[in-house]
Amino acid sequence: MNKWFSLCLTIALLVSLIGCSSSTSTQGSSDGAAGQPTDHPAAAAAKEKNELKVALSVAPPTLDLHKTTAVATQQVSWHIFEFLVTLDQDYKVVPMLAETIEVSEDGKTITLPLRRQIKFHNGKTLTASDVVASLNRWKELSSIGRSALATATVSAKDSETVQIKLPQPSSAVLPALAYPQQGAAIMPEEVIAAAGEDGVKEYIGTGPFQFADWKQDQYIHLKKFADYQPVPQPPSGLAGKREALVDDLYFIPVPDAATRVAGVQSGEYDFADEIPFDNYDMLKGDPNLVTEITKPRRYNGLVFNAKSRLFSDVKMRQAVNAALDLDSIMMAATGNPDFYRLDPGLVYREQAWYVDSGKEQFNQKNPEKAKQLLREAGYNGEPITILGTRDYDFLYKTALLVMDQLEKAGIKVNLEIYDWPTLVSKRSDEKAWDIFFTFFSVFTDPTQTFYLDSRNQWPGWYSNPQMDQLLDEMRATLDFEAEKKLFEQVQELYWQEVPVIKLGDMHGLVAHRKYVKGFAFFMDLHFWNVSVQ
Repeated sequence: MNKWFSLCLTIALLVSLIGCSSSTSTQGSSDGAAGQPTDHPAAAAAKEKNELKVALSVAPPTLDLHKTTAVATQQVSWHIFEFLVTLDQDYKVVPMLAETIEVSEDGKTITLPLRRQIKFHNGKTLTASDVVASLNRWKELSSIGRSALATATVSAKDSETVQIKLPQPSSAVLPALAYPQQGAAIMPEEVIAAAGEDGVKEYIGTGPFQFADWKQDQYIHLKKFADYQPVPQPPSGLAGKREALVDDLYFIPVPDAATRVAGVQSGEYDFADEIPFDNYDMLKGDPNLVTEITKPRRYNGLVFNAKSRLFSDVKMRQAVNAALDLDSIMMAATGNPDFYRLDPGLVYREQAWYVDSGKEQFNQKNPEKAKQLLREAGYNGEPITILGTRDYDFLYKTALLVMDQLEKAGIKVNLEIYDWPTLVSKRSDEKAWDIFFTFFSVFTDPTQTFYLDSRNQWPGWYSNPQMDQLLDEMRATLDFEAEKKLFEQVQELYWQEVPVIKLGDMHGLVAHRKYVKGFAFFMDLHFWNVSVQ
């Protein structure tokens, strides 16, 4: 208890210091004000409007799913767009827009006949040309797409059939096509052709909801797509029948956690994500609410700039890894041991892929070793720049604790606080930062861990030919046990090189009004098959 009291006191002191520090830069938020205007079209409480109002902690930077790994984009966009294949409750790849999945005997050709008469939101019928254009753009823009389809050729066998031809068999292609974060969303060919550097100009998919309106800093409005054609199978994970059971779906950016909590309590919002864990007991006792712990949901990560500046030196990265006390960091992030788990695995214990190789490098809590590694690296007290955000409260608390622990190990820290969209933009500049914090969703195949593959060019820019080769060997191996042996080597090398430090598995907490029915968490928030009656 004394240790925890001291930790809380440290956090409070750090919050106070950050709030008044001249070295902390705070940018104007593009996520909008914490509250909503009184004339907000989603503010009415009358349920006869058959609308669902969802309070998110951040606004997505775009709804173009091909363009970004931002989780907020996925949370909104996968209601609009669909994929050729998806994941059932056992994380198995099953058809979605494809009628079936046909793999040739030699494993080099994947044939995907399309379901007939599927309509886009603009009334156009889905064809193989739309799929080919979408997958080629996704392959160009998405790190997972580049990895899985780097040597593949995507073509239309006929107007209703897509073929993917590979120079060698690959176990990674179908899981990549199903993976939702920066996913292989299918759009009309003409929308792809008209897209510019900033993304597509229209958000047109085949999903149960269609794009209606985006009032920047206020809300994103989706509406029920009347001509949607669900698959006939029962719902399972992300697969099976999807229905829009509300006429209007609003995603409302509410960066302030207290406002999200108050809004779901008052009924201003029907559903609120990213509820602070210290509100759990209070909200559990509210007779008008349902609280749900969502897991497995994410793991928190510290990302190094491995391309330039100080952390291009692996010894500097190893020094930070040696210094950190992950128990206190994850406890500070959640405030409750029921909401996190310390584990070295890059996939979850619940998944068949799980291995614990490299675990001796995890959670070392050894500042003296860190200081020795800093000396070996020739560190001379240069300040490092850490990018943080208040939009995700748990990442903000994480940043404060990490700053404190690094300074105790002898590393000078400049912590800069931004809203999340600004941080996402700023992290693309290799000259602007040394560390930032983020979180990673569930990977269904370890080769999807996009920060490991140098060809992905994801911010952090880790590059090791040995790692690339191991990942390629995994993708070319169709025997699961052989792949898993290779993954043990991948994870061992990861913990030696630490391009990212996995801080811990962290569950989520959501709250919704009792009249919200049918919500079932799988991988992230989705609101098909959800009603408000």
